[in-house]
Amino acid sequence: MYAPSRTLLRACFLGTSLLGLAADFTYALSVTIDRRQTEGSGSSTNGSTSRKAGLAWPNADSVDMKQFTATGKVTWYYTWSVWPVATGGGLQKTTNVDLEWVPMLWGNRTAGEFSSKIGDALKTAVGDGTGQVKAVLGMNEPEQPGQSNMTPEQGVEMWLQYMEPLRAMGLRLGSPAVSSGPNGKLWMQDFFKACNGRCSVDFIAMHWYGVNPDAFIAHLYDYYHTFNTTYPLWITEWACHNFVDSSSPCTSSNITDFLAKTQGFMDDTPWVERYSYFGAMKDLQGVNPVNALMDGKGVISSLGRQYIGASDGQPLDNGAGVTVSKGCLGSVLELWGFVCLFALLAGW
Repeated sequence: MYAPSRTLLRACFLGTSLLGLAADFTYALSVTIDRRQTEGSGSSTNGSTSRKAGLAWPNADSVDMKQFTATGKVTWYYTWSVWPVATGGGLQKTTNVDLEWVPMLWGNRTAGEFSSKIGDALKTAVGDGTGQVKAVLGMNEPEQPGQSNMTPEQGVEMWLQYMEPLRAMGLRLGSPAVSSGPNGKLWMQDFFKACNGRCSVDFIAMHWYGVNPDAFIAHLYDYYHTFNTTYPLWITEWACHNFVDSSSPCTSSNITDFLAKTQGFMDDTPWVERYSYFGAMKDLQGVNPVNALMDGKGVISSLGRQYIGASDGQPLDNGAGVTVSKGCLGSVLELWGFVCLFALLAGW
């Protein structure tokens, strides 16, 4: 009859005990960190807490949005439209995540749809609770021929007809979102001039694409001071993309650093109220695909984890943020157990 040596038994017992204690410690630490992330609203890339992050979301319900909510850093989303993400059909918000939805009046092309549907949408969505509509976004890049494409005067007409009446419902109204091109700022200035005090704008929405994070930060400062520091900013699209020289695209390392610096700045800047990176989608529609916050199957990417303040090993399938994977030490513990079992059975 086989009798294993005492030395081997002691080694297995001691090794298993030490690894087990270490795994328990890391488990407890991970749970504490995850709970703090959930209760404290998530950590920015530079260590501060923030709940400003959002999702520019064109995916409807074809991608699981919940994977972006585990840390609590992402709190809102928009869809470039009057349609929320719904899993039950219709306009009622039935998605399985409690994120605030922000409708948008995209432009002339969708004005009729916006007019006919916004009332029904808000009946089930306006309120003070989590997931309720509190703001509406104005037109998308109105100075761009390929986007909503209108003059500042036409923009004022559209605003007064479709946006201004929503103020009576207690909604906050975001300006038309201009691009970072040279005509964007001029369009916005002319828009406010043509409004002549008739447009109730609560915050300025804007887009930015480029490769230099310092230039991005300077652009935000410029807009904030140009409009007399009256309005907080929402950056509803931004990414590391070289529109000037397509032969020199941002690399993965460039984009990681770019996101860290720009997001960290916005998290720490009180007059930047919200932001949403481009993009939370499988197809970035001509923008450098390395900026994608998900892979081709709709699974959150490494950059997506960085955006929401999650570690590479943190499980994201639990909105409560307290489910913890076994981690590295757990795997080592399992491997040690198999080695001991094999050794005992082999008669070592």
